[in-house]
Amino acid sequence: MNKLLAMLILGLSFSGAALILSVPLLFKSKPEQFELMFAAGSAGAFAVFAVSCLVFRKQFNRSLEQ
Repeated sequence: MNKLLAMLILGLSFSGAALILSVPLLFKSKPEQFELMFAAGSAGAFAVFAVSCLVFRKQFNRSLEQ
């Protein structure tokens, strides 16, 4: 469970870094389709990793209490 949570946190950090790097591309006068898809994919991956981390952390805390 610790390794799974660690990998989720690592994925969260990488997707967050990609999201941070993709934000300036959106402020161009005409962003290309690839740039929009990259930003949307990064945001989606960040959301999935964030929710997964919260769910698994809650389950991990419950298993430690028992």
